[in-house]
Amino acid sequence: MFRLCCGKYSTAVVELVAEKIRNVPAPSAPFAIQDNDNTAPLTYRLFGRPLTKTKKEGKDQEEAKENVTTKKNQKAKKSRRWRCRKNRCRVSPAPQEEETPEKEREPVKDEGIPQALSVKKEEVAVTTEKKLRSEHIKCLGFPNPAQICYINSSLQSLLTLEDFVTAISHQEQVWSLIPEAAVLRTFNNISEHHFSGDAQEKLRLLAAFKRAVALWAPEFGDHQQKVSEQIQWCVVSSDSFSFKLCTTVLCVCVYLQDAHEFLTAVLDQIRYWGPQLQVLTAGMGRAYSCPVEDHLMFKMRNTRTCKSCGAGSTREEDFTNLSLDLPAGGGTVEKMLDNYLMETELEYRCECGATKSGQCSSFATLPRVLVLHLKRFRYTPTFQLEKIHDPVDLQRELVVSSGQDGACYSLVSTINHIGTTARSGHYICDGVDPDVGPVDLTDRWFTYNDTVVTQTSGVNVCNQRQRSSYILFYRRHPED
Repeated sequence: MFRLCCGKYSTAVVELVAEKIRNVPAPSAPFAIQDNDNTAPLTYRLFGRPLTKTKKEGKDQEEAKENVTTKKNQKAKKSRRWRCRKNRCRVSPAPQEEETPEKEREPVKDEGIPQALSVKKEEVAVTTEKKLRSEHIKCLGFPNPAQICYINSSLQSLLTLEDFVTAISHQEQVWSLIPEAAVLRTFNNISEHHFSGDAQEKLRLLAAFKRAVALWAPEFGDHQQKVSEQIQWCVVSSDSFSFKLCTTVLCVCVYLQDAHEFLTAVLDQIRYWGPQLQVLTAGMGRAYSCPVEDHLMFKMRNTRTCKSCGAGSTREEDFTNLSLDLPAGGGTVEKMLDNYLMETELEYRCECGATKSGQCSSFATLPRVLVLHLKRFRYTPTFQLEKIHDPVDLQRELVVSSGQDGACYSLVSTINHIGTTARSGHYICDGVDPDVGPVDLTDRWFTYNDTVVTQTSGVNVCNQRQRSSYILFYRRHPED
């Protein structure tokens, strides 16, 4: 309407319209966005930017978002690669631990598979224990470099007596005051190294123990076997003449040292130091108790009665063991003990003039450990030493009565002589396992053959040692 005829805008009109446009305020419509940018289109400056985006702007923003997302993904990949390299040497947790947190885990039900696994674990544990025990058993033996099996077997039987060994070790501060009491010191050292696998150390201790015993018993001082002298009649004959000649011949009889003699020598030496140690400790305000007197020694009452007038006398003697005669054809331990206590005739001149008396023995006191020596060796009428092979029924339980009370004993150890003659052979020992306790439900025993130690049972010992058993150790029941 402000157009001229020539088709051009009038200058005044244009200026007026531009001024009016400048003075028009921007609408405050909710859909409009104020734009103060002078370079923006006139429509945006007049009416504001619309809330909806143009296609171009949408494309630009989408491209920008895609670029940002791509950059984030690249960073995440790099971080994952770094974590993989970092954790390559680490142990990954179990899948269950990754899937469920600790609080949400459910207890595993005890079904067939877990039971089988527990049984397997128990079997493995038992097998491991057996292996360790077999290795442990091997260390219990003693070396035998030069015919000292009688020492090894005697020591193994004494070491089976736990209370006796404990009584010696607990009084070390007392008997160590006397340097001459070497038998106690060396025995205690051997007991402390009983479970050691060092054969050289055991050999050194055995040699020291042997020297200590030999100080008071010189017959055990060397590695030579025993030599005896006998007088024989020799008949000399010739073709041209014959005559009888009575000569003295030195007969060298070589045989093994006797385990019973060695055991008796050891116990006597330990008893010997008892009075001296008691006097020494009395001045110090302490006390000493002899292990042999407390555990192995007992009193026997010998009563003699005249067959004519009935007069008699009684005498008591101290013993650490009893020597029992083997009955002809064999017998039980109880029968042999009854024969020992049975009354026997004795040639004795009484004041009344009679020469026949009866003598019987009885237990005045009972020991904690009763040691019985079976007389398997005897001299023949021609003064030859021979071995008796008659079987002896080894009783596991033995009831012994005394003048005061009675007691029940259980067999805990045996010393056996393996050999056909008295001048040769080998000593071994059988002993109950000290770990089984006083009530033995497993019947687990060990056979000590120098360095070789094998597991056995009390039943096998009683069946296999009937003809070779030589010394028996019976331990008194605790309730007695």
